[in-house]
Amino acid sequence: MLITLAMALGLMIAAPVRAATCQATVSDIDFGAVSLRSGEVNRTSGTLTVSCSSPLAEPVGVCARFGAGTGGAGPGNTQRFLTGPTGQSLAYQLRQGGHGTLHGTLNQVHVFIPVVGSVGEVTIPIYAELLANGTEFDTGLYSSRFAGQAHVEMSHGVVSCELFGQSTPVAEFTVRAQTVASCELDVGSLDFGQITSLASGPADASAAVDIRCTSGTGYSVAMGLGDGPGVSHPAQRRMRGLTGTLAYGLYRDPGRSLIWGEATNDQARATGTGYGQRFMVYGRVHQGQQAQVGAYSDNVVVTVHY
Repeated sequence: MLITLAMALGLMIAAPVRAATCQATVSDIDFGAVSLRSGEVNRTSGTLTVSCSSPLAEPVGVCARFGAGTGGAGPGNTQRFLTGPTGQSLAYQLRQGGHGTLHGTLNQVHVFIPVVGSVGEVTIPIYAELLANGTEFDTGLYSSRFAGQAHVEMSHGVVSCELFGQSTPVAEFTVRAQTVASCELDVGSLDFGQITSLASGPADASAAVDIRCTSGTGYSVAMGLGDGPGVSHPAQRRMRGLTGTLAYGLYRDPGRSLIWGEATNDQARATGTGYGQRFMVYGRVHQGQQAQVGAYSDNVVVTVHY
């Protein structure tokens, strides 16, 4: 007897599950034209956009890491720097969550990308602010490039930034600021003190006007006519008292011959060095006036044109 047995063999090869793929782009972060005068706040923002595709309908963990940039940085990126046209370094910082030191330093950010229909995308704001002010900075373009894994890098398939997953290059981006000329001004009070008599001569006094302008910036300094009544000429300004006025003048020279006023020819002129430049204003209460006992004062606006 011959018995024949037939065995059916089956083999099913499943298609491999395609891994998630992700890419990230960071917009250029541009402060535009900025003044670095004391008290100026220069802030801007950009975006980090991460998109992923995956056959699995589940979130993809992504970590983006940010280094110093080509301008360099302090320890732990506590300050990053933009490099200017003459090699000067201008401090700035990137932050996540908002402007200000409460938001720390942006060194890395972890996010889960929700995948719907095999694709997902998340955009995260990046906040930037300049940390330095001062007229000592030259005018021109300051910038720092983030290119290559040393400066910007992304990995995906991770549940936190402490883990390294599949690394993906990030297209380079640039942080930049265009600094413009600026000036700063400090003005003291001009005090004539106690005047006992103007019968035999005038009363003189002087005060300092300190100007700081960006190196190479030409500027002029004007003095207003003050708040006194009926003043039409800078040599005849008037201080007010309770019962009258006192005529006085402001001058650019110790001899009190060069009026200091608002007209083009009556202004002091100089070129900025980036550091302090001192001007002296010379005041004179004119002789021959009859004044009542009391205090006299005036307010004069000092304007720097540049």
